[in-house]
Parts: sequence; C-alpha cells; structure tokens
Amino acid sequence: MALQSFFMRGACTVQPNESTEATPAQPGAGTAAGEKLNEEARQALRGNHFALQQFLQAIMPQVRGICRGIMGRNHADLEDAIQDCVVDVVRALPKFRFDADVSHYVTKIAARRAVSVVQRSRTRAQRYAAMDSCAIPVMTFDDGLEAHAKLVRNLLAELGEPQSTVLRLRLMLGHSIGEIASITGVSMNTVKTRLRLGKSYLRRQLERSGEAPRAR
Repeated sequence: MALQSFFMRGACTVQPNESTEATPAQPGAGTAAGEKLNEEARQALRGNHFALQQFLQAIMPQVRGICRGIMGRNHADLEDAIQDCVVDVVRALPKFRFDADVSHYVTKIAARRAVSVVQRSRTRAQRYAAMDSCAIPVMTFDDGLEAHAKLVRNLLAELGEPQSTVLRLRLMLGHSIGEIASITGVSMNTVKTRLRLGKSYLRRQLERSGEAPRAR
C-alpha cells in the first residue's frame, strides 16, 4: 500500500509539457534509451522518487502523442485523458515483468484509456445528437481534414476490438508489425490478419460515405 501511495504522489506531481509535439519518441527494445527507461522504472519500483519523476517525464511525450492520435488534438477531454493515462501507468507498473520494452507497456495502457474516453464521448454525443440536428457549421479546408479524421476515429470505435487496436497502433501511431505484436501479445501473422480485415472494413465504410481515396 505504501508503494502504491508513493507512485500515486509521483503521478500527481508530474507536469505535462505543453510544447511536446504529437508524435511521441518511443525508445525501442534493446536501445540505450529503452534500457534507460526500463532502469528508471525498476528504480521507481524500489521507491526511488527521483527515478519515478524521471520515468514519468520520459513517458509524457509518448502518452500525449497516443492520446492526440486516437482522440484528436481538439478533443474536450484530451488533457484529462493524458493525466488519467499517467495514473493508469503508475497503477499498472508493479505488474510489469520487464520481459519486454516498458514503452510498449505504456502504449498498451494509454491506448486502452484513450479508446475508452472516445467511446464514452461518442455515447454522450449520440445521446444529445437530436439537440444539435439543426446546427450545420460552415466547414473550412482544415475543418474538412479534421472531419475526415473524426470519421475514421468513429469507424474504428464501431469496429471494436481487437482489429481497431491494431489499426490505431499502425495507422495513427505508426508502430511496426513487430511492435504491435509485442504490445498486444499476439503473433505477427495475427497482427497482419487483423490489419487486413480492419482495413477492408474501413475501406468499405469510407466508400459508402464517399470519403474513400480515389484510385490512381
């Protein structure tokens, strides 16, 4: 219990860097940065407060990038979701076995939280959709791009697990097939199958909405 309280205090004191770009720096397994992050996590688990702060500051760009990629940069609950992700990581860290890269563990936890927030927001929006049915905003070029991204996010929410997870990791966060396999705990062949099926679903739905890319 004392160790859990120590972690939670650390999570509450870490400050997000607002200047962080949306693309997170994710150290790969076996790299110097990845080994450094793993060591900071180990030291944090031993009660080293400074190591905990270093670890949380190191994962913040990754967490922020994942949340922005899944939720969109303008989502009303983005900042709350980022902080919730950090708390989730802190709570789950004692269960990590260090048999893989801790950054993959962070990605899995943060993506799960971000998806959960998107699904709750979508349910809320559907509940009050009738109230806004008469409001038709004027759409600019940038609004059009964001609307397309929002459409894809909504389609992924409809797709559900586990295909939506691999699609988010691949299309929104740029992970390789091998990294996705490590994060999700399945084989690379399974990842490829889920990607193929998920992309096929997205393509069909985008074609129906008129948003599918044109063949060249």
